[in-house]
Amino acid sequence: MKYIKILFFNILLFYSSYTYADSNFVHTKLADKLYKPWGIAVLDDNHLLVTQKSGELFKINIRSKAKTEIDHNLIVSEYGQGGLLDVLYYNEKVYVSYAEERGDEKYSTSVAIGELKGSSISFNNIFQSEPPNKSKTHFGSRLEIKNDHLFVTVGERQTGNLTQELDNHFGKIVRLNLDGSIPMDNPYVDVENGLNEIYMVGLRNPQGMARSPIDNELYITNHGPKGGDFFGKVIEKGNYGWDDVAWGGTDYDGTIIGDGSAWLPGLVKPIYRWIPSIAVSDIFFYEGEEFKEWQGEVLLSSLKFQQLLKLDYENGKVLDVSIIFEKKGRLRDVEVNSRGEIFYIIDDSKGSLWQLQKS
Repeated sequence: MKYIKILFFNILLFYSSYTYADSNFVHTKLADKLYKPWGIAVLDDNHLLVTQKSGELFKINIRSKAKTEIDHNLIVSEYGQGGLLDVLYYNEKVYVSYAEERGDEKYSTSVAIGELKGSSISFNNIFQSEPPNKSKTHFGSRLEIKNDHLFVTVGERQTGNLTQELDNHFGKIVRLNLDGSIPMDNPYVDVENGLNEIYMVGLRNPQGMARSPIDNELYITNHGPKGGDFFGKVIEKGNYGWDDVAWGGTDYDGTIIGDGSAWLPGLVKPIYRWIPSIAVSDIFFYEGEEFKEWQGEVLLSSLKFQQLLKLDYENGKVLDVSIIFEKKGRLRDVEVNSRGEIFYIIDDSKGSLWQLQKS
């Protein structure tokens, strides 16, 4: 009964806490005929890189709207929720995460690095999640850089409590050097039979990650089951507890997970949760001139509820959540360039890339 009351309170809280952003907006289509676009990277103030789950990578001119396919050498598997996933551009290098077949119909979340030369990239693989498995779901995967280290989110591939073990990458945050080697100050490098890349454990399917310019910390979004989506901080050697806890959610048949607790002593608490789930996707901390009033606030995309949300986040707490826009489609990724211009992609078989502007 206590669990039911808590769940009911959270549902009321979810529906009563939203406001709408004050501004009116113009949505400008920059590219269409995209097949399940998944990730955006800012190449420069005039160009973006966009991935498709089916394996294609595009360079898009946001001024002329010209779309150029980038030739590459990766063998990408569009397998369930897997495919060509996130893309990141840093110091003239392109990083991508993707689903890679590893034999015997088993797949991993993998990461590769390459250099864009004209309209082609030759990628080198620098990370493969271990062990590969046959699940079609929960690959993750977002990429972010902090202090010249590459962080990778890896989903738990429906392996449940294996996220608590250190001999696999399921439900983990991974930390690498930019060339894919392992930092010797990673928290588990001295653990016998542990995987040295592991930085944080206990996640389900983290599909958003961003570095805050305010505190230089990394933040993530994570998919709960039926309820329990959350926004939280990446903490070295931290544990979010999946699947001993479900952050207030339940299994899809309505049964409780663990003992029904939203968290337990010793676990990292999410900063903000959604019940019911909104299918959280990527996030970023806004910096720029175009929307000065949003400086330092978190923008978060929702797949299921088709919303772009703004989180007023200060001193470890979300003070307010407002809807910037909704019902444009499944928002898979949002990015901002150095001018403060905002771009987002709609994830479906007839996907598209858009720019958000003030009216």
